Amino acid sequence: MQTEKYAYWLSCVRGCTPRICRKLLEACGSAKEVYEMEDAQLENIPGLMHKEIGCIIESKNTWDVSREWHALKQSGVRFISREQAEYPKQLSELTDAPYGIFYRGSLPVPDQFRVAIVGARMCSEYGRAIAREIARELALHDVAVVSGMARGIDAAGHRGALDSGGDTYAVFGCGVDICYPNYHRQLYDEIRRHGGLLSEYPPGTEPLPCFFPQRNRLISVLSDVVLIIEAKEKSGSLITADFALEQGRDVYALPGRVTDDLSYGCNRLIAQGAGILLSVEDCLAELMVAAARRKGSSVRTARQQTVNCENFDNLQKISLEKDERLVYGCLGLLPTGLEELLELTGLDIQALSRILAALLQKHRIEEVFKNHYKIITE
Repeated sequence: MQTEKYAYWLSCVRGCTPRICRKLLEACGSAKEVYEMEDAQLENIPGLMHKEIGCIIESKNTWDVSREWHALKQSGVRFISREQAEYPKQLSELTDAPYGIFYRGSLPVPDQFRVAIVGARMCSEYGRAIAREIARELALHDVAVVSGMARGIDAAGHRGALDSGGDTYAVFGCGVDICYPNYHRQLYDEIRRHGGLLSEYPPGTEPLPCFFPQRNRLISVLSDVVLIIEAKEKSGSLITADFALEQGRDVYALPGRVTDDLSYGCNRLIAQGAGILLSVEDCLAELMVAAARRKGSSVRTARQQTVNCENFDNLQKISLEKDERLVYGCLGLLPTGLEELLELTGLDIQALSRILAALLQKHRIEEVFKNHYKIITE
């Protein structure tokens, strides 16, 4: 509790960016030590400007840590800092990872496969329907949806996940105590109950335009895959796509007519190498394989990473049972041994043997030599 309330204070210091927090913690070790440090000692920390030090000193003199922490708890907004084990590990991948996260509802479940669905606010009915249908199907397969709760595609993605009783998370460019846009109040409440509302900005922070590009980096890093559904030439969704590529995430885009403004951004992403969303079924098949592969990524060999997944018959995969898709997704065009499959899938030998037998019977895989399997391409 002591650590949390001082971390909360540090996250609320005006102008205290992730860079400044990092320098302070490198010098002091914890937010509590920063708070208790003498003003003269703060001024000796390298890399801090006089203005930044002034903001910290001013906050120390005016902030009642215990009172403010109690008020936060009473508000229903929860807080977690990088000093706590529950801090989402994906956020730590960022060089400018937020020191603290404010949230309502729940934090993303560790190791849960998540897909970001983002796109135009002023979308077409076609784009809205596709986003909602993809999210609905993903949720049915235990995939969580991440977005920004903006009107249009974002809202459709959240709504689709909720339709199927799935988890969905909204990342805000303002305080999580502010429903923005306000007409999404019902959606806001549903996401809070069936997922979470997250922000790096303290409660009460107004939704200023400069906050939303930064918000987008959190949407992408919290996701394993990013789907872009309609985007104009200059679109915030393209910023999310850029962040995703920098973070090593796969990006898929919905193609459209070259004469449609809403398709320009997506078509450009595809021309630059993004995956193509050809149908809801195709998208789901690709993502189920991605989820299976991500599960075993920590032990996957370089040889397996070279497998060309585009040779897979996605429509066949979609007809497999859930546990069969897991095993199938860990196989490729080169043989994979039984011991390696046990590591990749986390299954026991009896379950894995049963699933391999079923895949062999369905002619989805072949045993090229004893206990070594590969997929069958047609």
